Amino acid sequence: MSEFLNSSPYFGVVLTIGMFWLAVMINRRWPGALTTPLFLATILVVLFLTGFDISYQAYENGARYITYFLVPVTVCFAVPMYRQLPLLKKHAPAIMLAMAVGVVSSVTAVCLICIFLGLGDVVARSLAAISVTTAIAIGITEKLGGVVALTVSSVIVTGILGASISEVVCRRLGLTNPIARGLAIGNASHAAGTTKAMEMGAIEGAMSSLAIVISGLMTAVAAPLIVYMFFGNV
Repeated sequence: MSEFLNSSPYFGVVLTIGMFWLAVMINRRWPGALTTPLFLATILVVLFLTGFDISYQAYENGARYITYFLVPVTVCFAVPMYRQLPLLKKHAPAIMLAMAVGVVSSVTAVCLICIFLGLGDVVARSLAAISVTTAIAIGITEKLGGVVALTVSSVIVTGILGASISEVVCRRLGLTNPIARGLAIGNASHAAGTTKAMEMGAIEGAMSSLAIVISGLMTAVAAPLIVYMFFGNV
C-alpha cells in the first residue's frame, strides 16, 4: 500500500483535503485550541505519513498543487478589508501606531531571545520576520543574510499556533474590541491567523487582512535596522 501511495501523483492532494475535512468534523464535535482544523490537520497528516512510512517528497508531489491557490486566496483577503474601508479610515492613526509597536516588539523580542539563549545572529536574522507572511518573510531573510528554510518553517509554525490559540488568548486577556483583536491576530500570525480572525467576525477578518500588509511592509523596513542595532552589519 505504501508503494502505491508513494507513486500516486494525487495522494498528497487527497490526503490534505481528507485530513482537513476530518479535522473540521472533530473541531465541530470538540471545539478547542488543540482541535483547530489547521493545527489538527497538520498533525494528522504527519501521523499518517509516519505511520505508513511515506516520504515527504511523495506527499509533496501532489500536495504542492494546493500551494498554487495561496496567492489568489491571499488576494481574496482584500475583499473584507474593502468592505470595512470607512472603519479603516476612521481609525487609521491608531491602526498605524499599533502596527508599528507590534512590528518593533516582534523583531526586538526575537533578537533579545537569541542573545539570551546564545543562538547567534544567523538564527536572529532568520527569525526576524517570523510574524510576516511567507512571501515577504523570504525576501526579508535573504536581505538580512539568514537561512530561508528556517524562516519558512518558523513562519508556518507561527501561523498554525496563532490560528490555534488566538481566540483563547484574546478571551483570557479580555480583548473584546474587534479592531484590536483583528490587528493583533494579523500582526502576530499573518495569513493563517487571518483565517481564524474571519471566523471570529467580519471586522476582525478585515483588520487582520490589513495587518498582514502593513506589518509586512513595516517589517521590511524595521527588521534590518533593529538587527543592525543588535548584531552589526546587515
